[in-house]
Amino acid sequence: MKISQMRYFQTVCRYSSITKAAEELYVSQPAISFCIKELEEEFGVKLFHRRNNRLQLTVEGNIFLDKVNYILKSIDTLVGQMKDLGNNRNHVKIAIPAMISTFLFPAIFNDYAEKFPNVEMEMLETGSMQVRKLVDANSVDLGITINDSTINEAYNTLHLVSTELVFCVSKNHPLADRTSISFKELADTPLILFKPDSYQNIIIKRGFSEVGVEPQIRLYTSQLYTIKKFLGYGNVGAFMYRQLAEMDSGLVCIPLEHPIVQDIVLIWTKSGSLYSDAENFIRYCKQFQLSK
Repeated sequence: MKISQMRYFQTVCRYSSITKAAEELYVSQPAISFCIKELEEEFGVKLFHRRNNRLQLTVEGNIFLDKVNYILKSIDTLVGQMKDLGNNRNHVKIAIPAMISTFLFPAIFNDYAEKFPNVEMEMLETGSMQVRKLVDANSVDLGITINDSTINEAYNTLHLVSTELVFCVSKNHPLADRTSISFKELADTPLILFKPDSYQNIIIKRGFSEVGVEPQIRLYTSQLYTIKKFLGYGNVGAFMYRQLAEMDSGLVCIPLEHPIVQDIVLIWTKSGSLYSDAENFIRYCKQFQLSK
């Protein structure tokens, strides 16, 4: 039995006519008639009753049609997936939080681009929680996010780097001379936080909640430029990852009294398959990490 025979049979069933099937498939009527005869001889059953110049499926024919529909649908799906793979060669799409992308991604990207100049990288900046949703929906090939207790259960992961949350202010802020600070001591300090889809947002609010403090949030934003601009006025503070904050000489990084250290990981789905370029990027990141 061949795929072409199944398609001929399926088309004949759709029209109940060899003539119309031949027109649809751009083949001769004798070719389709011969195909049906071959199938019937191979299986030793009649697939059609021929009545009043129309074809009517036998019981065996109906059973065969159900299986043929399933097989051909699976084949069409496979063909579509393989064409997608072909169309997506030399392209990797990654979702990553803005605060992480600023200090981590350029180092990885620049080195990767030198080694693989023909691969196009597409970066989608969004919150940590949204990164996971995009990976779940297969809207991106890979994601970079903060590790937590649920990550390893839901995704394949690769550790990239560890970081620490620090409280950041300008040099003329009243708290700029502090060597460490607690959530309780920030009860009356105006704050800027990343948007609620940021995992950092969840951690910070949890820290305030554990000491019974309602944080004085003045603004939610996902724009680093906006945060730094507001910090420059000297009357608000924000939480950032140490590597990012230390890139700006105008900021003062104040460690938390009880440090919050977080692991940044590359994630990808445990179900389904990855394009070869995404797999190559994962292998590269393993080598990149080992060389750090």
